[in-house]
Amino acid sequence: MSRLVSILCLWALSGLAASAAGPDLLFQSGQLLELNLTAPFTTIDRERDKEKEYQGTLSYTDDAGQQVTLDVDLRVRGNWRLRRDNCRYSQLWVDFKRRQVVGTLFENQNRLKLVVQCDRSNRYANYLLKEYQLYQLFSLLSEYNFDSRLLNVSYVDNSRDDRVRTSFAFFFEHQNRLADRFEMDKVQASVDRANHNSLQATLVSLFMYLIGNTDYSISQASEGDGCCHNAKLLVDGGGQYFAIPYDFDASGFVDASYAPLPNPSFRISSNRQRHYRGYCVDSDTLAAAVAILQQSREQIYAIIGDTTVLSSREARKSTRYVEAFFDILDNPRRLTRSIVNDCLG
Repeated sequence: MSRLVSILCLWALSGLAASAAGPDLLFQSGQLLELNLTAPFTTIDRERDKEKEYQGTLSYTDDAGQQVTLDVDLRVRGNWRLRRDNCRYSQLWVDFKRRQVVGTLFENQNRLKLVVQCDRSNRYANYLLKEYQLYQLFSLLSEYNFDSRLLNVSYVDNSRDDRVRTSFAFFFEHQNRLADRFEMDKVQASVDRANHNSLQATLVSLFMYLIGNTDYSISQASEGDGCCHNAKLLVDGGGQYFAIPYDFDASGFVDASYAPLPNPSFRISSNRQRHYRGYCVDSDTLAAAVAILQQSREQIYAIIGDTTVLSSREARKSTRYVEAFFDILDNPRRLTRSIVNDCLG
């Protein structure tokens, strides 16, 4: 049996080739969705109180040309991006009314994370658009990923004479819906590395290395939080744990000005520098993960090179950054030095 066939067999046996239920209606299209969101945004961004709930409405035009308006409740969320010195506008939870969403684009949605553009300027739009691209990239590598949908949101501030600001945003699905799609259970506790699906864990780690992100953990969380840090865990019926990453704004690929500096223990001074934080795995598992990335290369370049909403300059910057990653993957010596020798034993 050839090396490639062995790799593909390992991929299938890992569970990563299994079929999931189809995506919810909201996530079945990659078309930019225009939304109006009405709420007291001046008050929300001033208070930034995670314990408070704010009433609002969400409206959009459906395929029949009819306007659909839904009542929603909003809460602020996050930690780093919730700080005023990092983001002018708060990240949000959007809670829907179950009875209202039936027959709408938001059917099956109870609660969604809205990733909000941090500030008005073009550079903040670029940060958000590039972070959205990373959800698309990971979906190329693993079926176990968060569905996402790019939005153009008009925020109507009813605490300030209905003033309107319009900017990009995106939704990504709730962990509950993700678990339902794969008929798995959510996990909050820390997990021993031996219980992880090794191929999924390796794909996550290589993906984080690709994008230059060290701000994550697939086994532990920050003090006081459920597992894990910028990743969610699902467990299947056989006791295998699958890590699904999210929140990529601290990556070198996004290169956000407000991102925290890397942990000094990693001995890198910039988020643009790569540092591998994956677990050590057998050579077949690593080869299978590398093969998946190699097979996805052209699709990756197509996504990051898309200039529909992102400038050519930013697309070229992204392409150069990703090319440096594939230069490592293409060179056995560099792969050994940068990944195999740096893995966590």
